[in-house]
Amino acid sequence: MTITTKHSSSSHGIPVILDDDGSVMDYGPGVKAIRDMAGMTTQQLADAIGVSRRTVEGWESGRMPSVLALRAMAAIVACD
Repeated sequence: MTITTKHSSSSHGIPVILDDDGSVMDYGPGVKAIRDMAGMTTQQLADAIGVSRRTVEGWESGRMPSVLALRAMAAIVACD
């Protein structure tokens, strides 16, 4: 699993989440998978990124995270 801007589905520098097979994931399941991979609760991820727990829950429900949030998640799991 990775978050990257180096994929054909990434446009204008917007990171995409790729599963282990290199397929683009929807943001909801992707954010949850990143959080699980990091071994964090929703609150811990929110604190690490500087957003509310409800914001992370919204992302996991399918809302698109900001580019800054995606980059912060990439740094947490050391990928890109």
